[in-house]
Amino acid sequence: MATKQNSINRATQDLTIDPGVSGDSFVQFNINTTNEFRIGVDDDASDAFKISQGGALGANDTFVMTAAGERTMPLQPAFLAYLGTSDLNVTGNGTTYTLGSGNALTEVFDQGGDFVTTGTFTASVSGRYLFTVCIKVSDITAAMDNGYIRLLTSDYNYRYYWNPYVVMAVGDGCSYSVNTIADMDAADTVTVTLLIIDGAGDTADIVGDANGSTFFSGALLV
Repeated sequence: MATKQNSINRATQDLTIDPGVSGDSFVQFNINTTNEFRIGVDDDASDAFKISQGGALGANDTFVMTAAGERTMPLQPAFLAYLGTSDLNVTGNGTTYTLGSGNALTEVFDQGGDFVTTGTFTASVSGRYLFTVCIKVSDITAAMDNGYIRLLTSDYNYRYYWNPYVVMAVGDGCSYSVNTIADMDAADTVTVTLLIIDGAGDTADIVGDANGSTFFSGALLV
C-alpha cells in the first residue's frame, strides 16, 4: 500500500500558526480520520503549551508547560496513601505483616488509578519507579532487635534491615523510612512487608493516624 504524504511548501524557513483571533493555536495529528493527538497553546489555560490526547487541548492532557516554564504530566503514574487506623499485634516474633492487609490504606492521590488500598501498586508501563515507605512501629520490647522492611516487586525484593529496639524513641515507638528506584515491567506489582523477629510474641503495632505516620508512595521517573 502506498503511503500518503502531504508536505508544506518550504518557501520560507519559518512556519507560524496563529488563529488571528482569541483561541487555541494548535496542530492536530490524526490517523485515518481518528483524532490521536493535538499539540499547541491552550488559550483557556493562560497560554500553556500542551500535548493532549484526542482532538481538544485541555480534555486529556498528557504534557503541560506553563508560560513560566513549569512542566507537569497529568497522566504520569503516581500515588500516595497512608494508614489511618493502627494495626495491632501484627509482628514481633517472626510474623510477616503486609501494609494494607489489615486496615486498608487511605489514598491521598492515585494519578492513573494503579494503586489499591490493600497495598498493591501495579505498573501501567515499563520504566523506573521511585518508591518511598515510612512505617511507625510501637509496643517494641528489648528482645525485638532484628527487623526487615521489604519492597516486594515482581522481579526483585528490596530488603532493608534495622534494629527496632535500638532506634526506639520515647514511648516505645520508632519510625523507619526507605526508598528505592525499581526497574519494573508493565503489569509488575509492588507491596510492602514488615517483619520483626526475636520477640516473645507478635505484640508490635503499626501506627496509623491522620498525620500519615505510616505511608507508602511511588511515581514513575523515566
